[in-house]
Parts: sequence; C-alpha cells; structure tokens
Amino acid sequence: MPRIIDLEQKCQFRVLLHPVRQEIIHLLRLAGKPLSANGVAKRMNLSPIAAQGHLKKLVDMGVVLQREMEVHDRKVVLYALDDVEIRLHLGRKDTFQGEREAMAANIVDGTFRGLINATHQYPENELDQHCLLRFGAFHLSPQEREELFALIIKYLETHNAHLDQDDEHWEYVFMTYRAPDESTL
Repeated sequence: MPRIIDLEQKCQFRVLLHPVRQEIIHLLRLAGKPLSANGVAKRMNLSPIAAQGHLKKLVDMGVVLQREMEVHDRKVVLYALDDVEIRLHLGRKDTFQGEREAMAANIVDGTFRGLINATHQYPENELDQHCLLRFGAFHLSPQEREELFALIIKYLETHNAHLDQDDEHWEYVFMTYRAPDESTL
C-alpha cells in the first residue's frame, strides 16, 4: 500500500514543480530499476552534482528512496521512486490552487507528449500495439462507478512494479470526472 503525500506546503510545490525534478521522477518511473546519480546525470545531460542536488530534494520530500550498495568493493548510492501516492487536492480552494493545476497539467502534458512521440515512431497499422487514446462519455450508476474505479485502481496498483526483463513499459494518465447533467447544458 503506497504511503500518501498530501501536497499542502509551499516547499512541497517548490520541489515538485521544478521541471528537472519532474523529469527525474519520470525517468525513475520508466527505468523500473534504481539508478545512481551519475546514471541520472548521463541520461538527462546534467552534471553529477546537479543530479545529486535534485535527487536529495526528492529524497528529503519522501518521493525518492536512497540506498547504499557495495558494487565491486565500493559504495554506490542508488535512487528509486518510493511507493507513494501524491495527492494534488485539485478541488481545494487555497493559495496553492494555481500550483496544483500546473502540476496536474504537467503530468497530463508529459504523458500526452509521450503518446504523440509514439505515433511518430511506428507505422500507422502498428499503433494499436504501441499507444492507446480513448475518449468519450459513459453512463454509470453510483455502484457501477465504484466498481469500475476499484477495478482500475487495483489493476494499476498490481502492475506498477517492473517485475520481468520482458515487461513493456507503459505510461498512463487515467482521467475521468463527473460531467454535468445534460439538463444543465
């Protein structure tokens, strides 16, 4: 069960809204294995010192785990995403509403850019094997909504760890909201 981080403090937004740190989180999510600061630096064209500084802020916030290991008789520090759920609290009316919305927009935009890149990498007749975009509306009873959300959340939670060498990496944004009733349109 993931530990929950509620975004409520200015320092949390300052850490997470930094574009380099967002890219580090994205890199660690897709890597599926711990990386050293040098590994992060090389993949992101950063200096090792800069990568360490950004990683330290993410470790201090509790988003990233840091652990030491011995490799070939020398200590190596590795970083991986911790099992956390970051709650944005989009509906909260406070002084951080703009930051909450900016962070949500960055998350959605990053996944959308990845989807667009995939459409340019593969032939059109193979796209259904590499990306999926569905949109529309569905009509559910409150019980059906609860069942659907529970099913999706359980599936995502049981498939969020990189387990097998042959696993494919998929990035997603699941977004749904209760639309206005047709009589109010």
